[in-house]
Amino acid sequence: MKKIALYLAFSLLAMAALALAQEAPKPGEVRKIQMTAKKYEYSPKEIRVKQGERVRLLITATDRKHGFQIKELGIKVELEKDKATPVEFVADKAGEYQFKCSVRCGFGHGGMRGTLIVEPAEPKPMSK
Repeated sequence: MKKIALYLAFSLLAMAALALAQEAPKPGEVRKIQMTAKKYEYSPKEIRVKQGERVRLLITATDRKHGFQIKELGIKVELEKDKATPVEFVADKAGEYQFKCSVRCGFGHGGMRGTLIVEPAEPKPMSK
């Protein structure tokens, strides 16, 4: 029973940390999101931002060299093991963009993917 309670407490803590890592910034600030890359997966696997936001991903490869690429946004970087690599961009176009590993990393390399979702900016109210 103690193991279950400990597991639940750890899970809640991890979810709270993830929510804070993707917290929306104040206007004019950079949206900072912590990520990890490890054998065939990114965490988080899905990232949601608002159109027009300046985004700064801080990605750490935890097991070996990996890559991070979003073709449509012209992003392609190598991620050295145990080194936090910053990736900054402005999410200027709404839509869904696939990110993937761009450095051959083994058998499951082709499945190492995730999704960046850029939600449309809310229309500004029209003034009279």
